[in-house]
Amino acid sequence: MYGGLDALWNARADTLNQRLRERKLPVQVANLSSIWTVIYTDPSRYNWMFQFYLRAEALALSWIGTGRLIFSLNYTDADFAAVVDRFVAAAEAMRRDGFWWHDPAASNKSIKRRVLREVLAHRFGRGAERSPS
Repeated sequence: MYGGLDALWNARADTLNQRLRERKLPVQVANLSSIWTVIYTDPSRYNWMFQFYLRAEALALSWIGTGRLIFSLNYTDADFAAVVDRFVAAAEAMRRDGFWWHDPAASNKSIKRRVLREVLAHRFGRGAERSPS
């Protein structure tokens, strides 16, 4: 079971990443054998919602909020093909719903600042949202 394990899972990650690139979806995966992490290629304040889209496709992250998946070593090629289809479907649904947008001026830092301003505005009144960046 362990012979060629890393090569198998590296090839599977490459397969999924290729499908995501072909559809121009802003998400990729990185892996260490059968332990995977989700990487977002475009900054967005809503990337965290991807876990809910995955869940709607019957894929649950191993640790909620971390973007990690752990696969059983006995996944067949057919099992994995179903995972790829579901992962891509979740990403496409999230795009259709408008939660992945591309703003060339957006950065993770600017997104965090805006979210913080909104939280402060909500907590302390509407004046906080007009404070400078």
